[in-house]
Amino acid sequence: MRSGTSMLGERKRVTVLFADIQRSTELIDQLDPEEALEVIGPVLKRLMDAVHEHDGLVNQTRGDGIMALFGAPIASEDHAVQACRAALAARNAIIEFNRLHQRSISIRIGLNSGQVIIHSIGNNLAMNYDAVGKTVHLAARMEALASPGSIKLSSDTFQLAKGFISALQLGPEQAKGVAEPVETYELVSMRPRTRWQARSSGGLSPLIGRRTELDFLKKLLDNAAAGHGRAVTIVGPAGIGKSRLVHEFIASVPEEWLVLQTTCASQRANSSYYPVSTLIRELFGVRAEDSPASAASRTSTRVARLDPNLPPHLPAILSLLDLNSEDEDWKKLEPSERRNKVIDAMKTLVFSQERLTPLLILIEDIHWVDAETQLILNSIMGMLDNARVLVVVTQRPERIWSGRAVERLDIAPLSEPDGDQLLVSLLGDDGSLGYIRRRVLAKAQGNPLFVEELAQALKDTKVLVGDPGRYKVSDGSSNIKIPETIHSVLASRIDLLDQATKSLLQMSAVIGKDISLILLSGMVGTDPDELAPRLLALESGDFLRKATTSGTVEYSFKHELTREVAYGMMLLSVRRYLHAKAIEIIELRFADRLDEHIDRLADHAFLAELWQKAVPYQLRSCRRAIKRGANQDAIAIYERGRQTLAHWPPSSKKTISEIDLHLTVITALEPIGMHQRIADVLREARRLAEESREPWRIAAVNCQLTVALWRLGYHVEAMTAAQTAQSIAEKIGQPVLTFAALHNVGIIHHETGDFTQSLAYHEKCLAIETPEIDEKRAGWAALPSVMLRTFMADSLIDLGDFPRAEALAKEARLLAVAANHSYSRANINHVFGRLRIAQGRPVEALALLNESWQTCLDLEMKQMYPVFASRMGEAYLALGDVESALNILAVPEKLDIPLAEHAFGWRFLFIAQGRAFLAAGRSKEAKAVAERALALAEERGELPQQVYAKKLLGDVAHILDTSNTTTAERYYREALGLAEQCSMQPYTTLCNDALATLVA
Repeated sequence: MRSGTSMLGERKRVTVLFADIQRSTELIDQLDPEEALEVIGPVLKRLMDAVHEHDGLVNQTRGDGIMALFGAPIASEDHAVQACRAALAARNAIIEFNRLHQRSISIRIGLNSGQVIIHSIGNNLAMNYDAVGKTVHLAARMEALASPGSIKLSSDTFQLAKGFISALQLGPEQAKGVAEPVETYELVSMRPRTRWQARSSGGLSPLIGRRTELDFLKKLLDNAAAGHGRAVTIVGPAGIGKSRLVHEFIASVPEEWLVLQTTCASQRANSSYYPVSTLIRELFGVRAEDSPASAASRTSTRVARLDPNLPPHLPAILSLLDLNSEDEDWKKLEPSERRNKVIDAMKTLVFSQERLTPLLILIEDIHWVDAETQLILNSIMGMLDNARVLVVVTQRPERIWSGRAVERLDIAPLSEPDGDQLLVSLLGDDGSLGYIRRRVLAKAQGNPLFVEELAQALKDTKVLVGDPGRYKVSDGSSNIKIPETIHSVLASRIDLLDQATKSLLQMSAVIGKDISLILLSGMVGTDPDELAPRLLALESGDFLRKATTSGTVEYSFKHELTREVAYGMMLLSVRRYLHAKAIEIIELRFADRLDEHIDRLADHAFLAELWQKAVPYQLRSCRRAIKRGANQDAIAIYERGRQTLAHWPPSSKKTISEIDLHLTVITALEPIGMHQRIADVLREARRLAEESREPWRIAAVNCQLTVALWRLGYHVEAMTAAQTAQSIAEKIGQPVLTFAALHNVGIIHHETGDFTQSLAYHEKCLAIETPEIDEKRAGWAALPSVMLRTFMADSLIDLGDFPRAEALAKEARLLAVAANHSYSRANINHVFGRLRIAQGRPVEALALLNESWQTCLDLEMKQMYPVFASRMGEAYLALGDVESALNILAVPEKLDIPLAEHAFGWRFLFIAQGRAFLAAGRSKEAKAVAERALALAEERGELPQQVYAKKLLGDVAHILDTSNTTTAERYYREALGLAEQCSMQPYTTLCNDALATLVA
């Protein structure tokens, strides 16, 4: 029994059909109830027959109409197409009824697709189903808006069926009870297309990663051409690319081959010989619009021409086309005798054609083959050894069909590089797409259809904007919703499971992608051994995979999208109950190991709507994500935490929780460079902290706000926040906060050019440093011990004390490597690289910089992009490789890193670009970026940056006008004065040397 038949309540994606008889009251106004039934009853029966013929469910009959569901109670991946077929069949049935009974009855039909709640009504003796939701309401409105004799579609139904139908766009219409106008269409007719034809009509993406499979098929073709016929079944789940592969293969088949193609369809699984009939029609050129007489005549003529031995088989061949034969002997045959005649006829037909031309027969979706066609295929496949015939069939793994002597070609998911190549071909390779591409690939799990549909969904929902091949991420949500096409495919597979196995799958989906057997058995309320048969069924059905870790049995979803669909089919009330139960079991069974399950507990509490319990778990989960470097995950948890707190009543506990949440997330926001958002978050946190009057939190917030304001260049405001934090931290005796506050005062002095003061403050930090500071972090994204030495080394480079800078940089690097902390390592590597360049060791510099550059890209440490590009550009320049320098320095602009958020890094980039342009002889471009660097430095009040910019402008002026050194001298002297003010010994020397050159 399939699971849908005993369903108590479930979410389904369906198409709803409403049909009613126009002016039915007038039609029966003067009739007795029995007479009225005689008029209305046959009409309703024809409407219901049309629905049933196309796999629909009539769930309501009214006095003058019906409501029907397609895709329920058992999900269907083509519910919208079937509904359209049923609607046209219903209209045609009424037209025929009017012709036969001399009536003028008119119907109108409305269709809409979307999510509904399906629930059973009745009792154990009679089970009926009803659907509720906005989707049903809008379908009824479509019917009300339809004119007599017409079929009106909503945009949602049209989008799902558009490859298979012809429809007129009617434009937006106002539907009763719906706020916004609804885009509507009028259904005209069905297009005679296979699933592949409908999909490929919109254009094809490139075939990627299937060279081995193509070579295998071509080898079989060569063998068949040599008279060694073959049959092969291509096996893979929906969307894996079976059709794409075979049609790419067919395009390469030599012209002398005759290619016949057909497909099996789910709605035709009980229609005998449907695929065979299609093959014969294609072979003999019989068109759908041919009259029976014309079709019979054309078939008879072609049969006689093809082979003198074929005419005796004509009655059997005509029967496959549903055409009557006048042969009296055929009419006298018993059904079993006719079956044998049909098999003989098809064998004779195939091998007669094979003697004229080599023959390739393609049958797609053979998992839906009818029993009679299967007999024919088995008979033909047993005779291929000495024939020039290649039979290729495609099928899904959940319904394996294997004929006689059939080779099997399994289609594996695309590798991650191949999947990414496909995604790049669809979207482009803009740097902003990195995170989205990884998410799409993780969801699609190598399924090409899923890659394409998820990419299209991102474009449709405006998450991505731009032109084909050149998309960028917009500023909106990056949430990836499952497209209807994918949902329908997966839901139909899930509904094929028996009820108990499906329930287990859905309970597993509540637990998450990875499923602890202990937790699952606890939620089901049974021993793990009793679950074994159902888990085995889910494994063999390709839903779950089994793994054993440290002796513990666990399962995981083979495909994340399957989990999302299984989960989404459940009622919200059921989900909430199960999430609450999961928390109860985890807290009971893993009481001494809750940290291992903290992410699950945070998710379960949020989804169970246990708001008070959720926030503490969310805070711990957010901190755990940050420690793993999963910054985007941490931000998502933070957003959930804010949603959770919105359900709390005002209280001091709520205020403190909000502050802690804000303080936690900034550690994730910093590496990806969201400094303006950090500042906004922390200003709100400061308001709440002052409201709470808790000194510790006031100091902590001000410490973090200092860093955000410093990065944005608001150094005066930053210093005020830092000094406030320092005063409070020292007063309440908090060493970690005191360290942070002193360090932050030091980095502001570093940025504004008072390197001596900066070092003095950082020396105080060294004096009070303890291991606890790295353990607690106090909101730092990198290890405090590493950052302290990084800034000290950077200050010492500008002061010209290379030996001590080297010692501190080595210490910092050892600390970062020991902690295996990528962000800390990146920070010290860029300064260490700068030191190596200053020491004249650019090869070593590049080795250090390359080590962290790819990590920054992979982990989307956006604030580090311009910094590393600058340092790598400087290293290439020191090696005399100007082209490589220019190339790497152009990368941040290609990655679309906004200057407003990342000025901290761009100021370095402008200077490095200017030097590279100058080395390339592009002096005017060098001047432009040097002026940008100076403007930015003056705006931010950063004296060292002004030194770099003015020295560069002096170099540019000297080259642009060698005869007049006035401008160059002015810039050199201004740079010299600022360098002396900041005690920047290396630049003092450089400026003096430059002035001496002018005099010479």
